[in-house]
Amino acid sequence: MFSKSDKMIDMTDNELEFFKFVYKRHLIWYKRFILKENPPWTDDIVLQTFKIINVYRELDRCTIYLLRKLKDIKDRRTLLLNIIFYRFFNLDNIYEDLGIDIFSDINEDIIVKFDNLKSQGRVIFNNAYIISSGGTGKKHVNVIKHLSSVDIDALINKIDGSKTPEESFDYIKEIPMVGPFLACEIWTDLTYFNFFKQNWDDNDFVNIGPGAKWGLELLYGKITNIELKKKLYHLYSIQNEILPQVHIMLNEKSPWNDIAYKTPYSNYPFLSITNIEGSLCEFRKYSNISRGKGRRKYFSQHNTIQKSLN
Repeated sequence: MFSKSDKMIDMTDNELEFFKFVYKRHLIWYKRFILKENPPWTDDIVLQTFKIINVYRELDRCTIYLLRKLKDIKDRRTLLLNIIFYRFFNLDNIYEDLGIDIFSDINEDIIVKFDNLKSQGRVIFNNAYIISSGGTGKKHVNVIKHLSSVDIDALINKIDGSKTPEESFDYIKEIPMVGPFLACEIWTDLTYFNFFKQNWDDNDFVNIGPGAKWGLELLYGKITNIELKKKLYHLYSIQNEILPQVHIMLNEKSPWNDIAYKTPYSNYPFLSITNIEGSLCEFRKYSNISRGKGRRKYFSQHNTIQKSLN
């Protein structure tokens, strides 16, 4: 029988539950894509039934699409412009569906292509998160018009002159219709392409969104905004003591280091601070569903098409 005292640092039961969730969710990915096992990949009913996002942001379907689409782009202006454009809509295959190529300047003619998609009954915004409408009129029209007015070269100069990740993040927030959540998505994407001359990666900064805040409050109760960052970094700092042992508690044969994603953008074999923050959002969703609360999306393991990520 395994107990918390067996070669494990002091932690709360809630912290342990969080890391058990992290392990179980990532084990699904490992069984599905690396071992290529048939479903079910878990005996956890919530994880079998409902859509819970990967604990590594790099394994998100839309992120994979973006990384593959822009992997050969060297021009920083083109890279930044396309990342901003993509994250507004956040749909895989959006370039193919619109019939466009990667662009170095955005043209309002693209609005017509979006209108054509909408006329076919196609979804043009990912409902995973909500962005500002940008004023009156159609949201996609506002996005393109605002984006076409952004001085990308000036923005790059501001980012290059930033002394801290937070400062560069604040410059990204100056883009019309970009709030803190979307700015952090863009900022993190830029780290994957080694965009920052300061060599920042996704372990250097994260904006704590409301989902992660609620996840932290599930673990620690009501906490102040000042305490949020401390608690987030506490979880980050203790993961290397906890994750390698969680499989024993769950009666699983594969230790964390065996199942960990082998090519994350930072902090291998553990989670970057960005991925800890994202996992807290999903832990909150998982906990709510377990208690019969909250919004949910169903996931059918038997109807999914297995795709290799290699």
